[in-house]
This record gives sequence, C-alpha cells and structure tokens, in this order.
Amino acid sequence: MTAYTAPAGTGPLLTLIRWTDRQFARIPQAALLLFVRVVAGHVFWAAGETRRAEGTWFGLKDGQIDLFRDEFHTPFPAIMAPLTMALEHALPILLVLGLFGRFAALGMTAMALVIQVFIYPDAWWTEHSLWLGLLLTVVVMGPGDWSLDRWVMGRRG
Repeated sequence: MTAYTAPAGTGPLLTLIRWTDRQFARIPQAALLLFVRVVAGHVFWAAGETRRAEGTWFGLKDGQIDLFRDEFHTPFPAIMAPLTMALEHALPILLVLGLFGRFAALGMTAMALVIQVFIYPDAWWTEHSLWLGLLLTVVVMGPGDWSLDRWVMGRRG
C-alpha cells in the first residue's frame, strides 16, 4: 500500500476520501456481481424449499395447491404450484452459476413482479423493490466475469 501525497491546498479529509475511493475501486466488479447473484438466488431458492415435501427431490408439500388456489388466487393452481416450485429452484441455480445469467435474472424479475402485483402488493418497499434491485443489476450488467456465461461464451458481462 503506497502513501498518497495530496496536492498543495488540499486537506487531510480530501486526501482520505480520495485514498478510500481508490481502495474501493480496486474491488473486482465480478466479486460484487457474484455476491448479488448469490443473495438474489437464495431468496428464490428458500421460497422453493418451503414448497418442497421433505425427503423428496421434486415432491410438492401438502397444502401447496390449496395455498395457490385459496390465498394466492392463481388460475390453474394444480399447474402453478409445481411450476412455481420448479422455477424457484432452477432459476436460482442458473443465476448463481452465472449460466444464462441475464435470462435467469429476467425470469426471476418476472416472478417478483407477479408476486408484487397479484400476491403481496403491500410488500414493495419491504421486500420486492430490494429483490428487483439485485435482479435488475444482473439483467443490465450481466453476471460478470466470475460466471459460466463468461467462461462458456467467452464474453464479458
């Protein structure tokens, strides 16, 4: 770590701010994007786990179809419950791995918007805006250099 010499006329506070800015700029963007992918993926994975019957890989927990019909008021609850559970498991895996990362984040964005508009409209500021902030970061910036997209496709972002 090298010391920073401030230009004449600048005070110690400005020197500290500039030095701190340079230190944060050294953090790889790929690390931040990996963190974003893991956090967003966990939210949806955990939701999918609440639907999965214990001791099964793909079994739906008792009462999930009733939940989709009676509380969520979704059409075709016998289709929507297992489909939702499947997406809540598949999309986070793709997102965390960074494989088709933008598409996984886009799919999860669509799910978050459906949940916001039709299921829990009062949860915008407490949850859904935060999910969308993370997911849209990946949609816009891509999954980053530490992703399978980068490795497989040989492209940045």
